[in-house]
Amino acid sequence: MKRGNGSRGKTGLDSFVEGISLLVLELGRHPESSSILTYGQETLLTLLSQGGKMSLKDVKSHLHINTFQMSRLLSSLENYVEDEDRIPLVVREVNEQDKRQWVISISDDGRRVLTEELHRRKLRVKKILDPLTQEEKAGLMSIIQKMIAAARQK
Repeated sequence: MKRGNGSRGKTGLDSFVEGISLLVLELGRHPESSSILTYGQETLLTLLSQGGKMSLKDVKSHLHINTFQMSRLLSSLENYVEDEDRIPLVVREVNEQDKRQWVISISDDGRRVLTEELHRRKLRVKKILDPLTQEEKAGLMSIIQKMIAAARQK
């Protein structure tokens, strides 16, 4: 019995997962699509750009990471290398309310690098969406929104 896209033994879900995997692979295959930030770095910079100064405790809670992971992530952002120069993408300061605690914020360079990364992503997405009609793009967006909502349900 034929299922899915007609591939031998594949279900519709198998074909869908394979298609998504191939799309992700193709997105990462081209030099212009390589990210300048890791997922964790981008997530933390985005959080700080939206939330301003945050305590390390609050950041760990938002990102669901432990102290060791937080330390490694912060170190990678404080010692970020661009064109052979070390530029801190975050600023770590003593918390004025509790001198035993640290607060972190995004630096001007952090904002710039995050903006560049988001711009690169927009260009990659635009390139893969160009062949689609407006109707197809609207349909795809509707599907993506439903998938995100389902993924966020606990």
